[in-house]
Amino acid sequence: MAKRFTLPRLFVALMLILFFTGAGYFAYMGGAYRDYLDNFSGTIARGDQSAARDSLKDLEYFYQFNRKLDAVGLGWVSRKYWFYEDDATYHRAAFNYIAGDYKGVTGDLRDHDGFWASYLRANANWRIAQGTYANALNLPDKTDKEKSEKENQLKLADNLANTLVKDDYALAVKSDSSGLLEPSWNYDLVSNDASRKKGLQPKPAPIKVKLGDKPGGGSGPGPMGKDDDGKAATKPKDLDSKDIDNPGGKPGGKPRPRG
Repeated sequence: MAKRFTLPRLFVALMLILFFTGAGYFAYMGGAYRDYLDNFSGTIARGDQSAARDSLKDLEYFYQFNRKLDAVGLGWVSRKYWFYEDDATYHRAAFNYIAGDYKGVTGDLRDHDGFWASYLRANANWRIAQGTYANALNLPDKTDKEKSEKENQLKLADNLANTLVKDDYALAVKSDSSGLLEPSWNYDLVSNDASRKKGLQPKPAPIKVKLGDKPGGGSGPGPMGKDDDGKAATKPKDLDSKDIDNPGGKPGGKPRPRG
């Protein structure tokens, strides 16, 4: 029995325990990061600014975890397998984009290369060009000076789209290993003078339709009330649905839990 519990064997056993514990913890953290990253990607795809802000705060925990690993010389492990160097920058830029802070996006990605940097930067500069163009159309043009200023602003917007935006879309096309069509379509749009000018034009506001309106306009009673008792309802019946499995069943309905 004394030979079984020698000091070298005890040391090896402790090292194995530490190794497998550490490996399990790293695997757990990697899986958790992917779950939170998927959730953040979903909020960005939906354009849900409030949820995206909360998800970005969740991801900040993992960025801080990386810094702690740096302190003990293990940061390279997470950067190789989970938390890539530019992730935090791209996530912040994506949030700024849906928040409408397009200058913030270009500032975040100013010194970055690669597909996502080029594509996001091009999209942000395109929105800036659209905003400049729309503002220029609202400028007065009664005097020669005002007309000159208005034309200068319109040219500024067009030049931005025809230079920085087009160049970044070209870089995105060249660096896109997955062959997405969006960068190519966007590059074609800004490369064509007529298409570019049409794209810079302000779009009409969407027409709002009131539920329960009579065909041809005007207000009218909503659908019949519960169990068709003959009393006119004051709002569409589906808004009173108690089907909690349907996220649209009632105002503020929450989606079903993930998994």
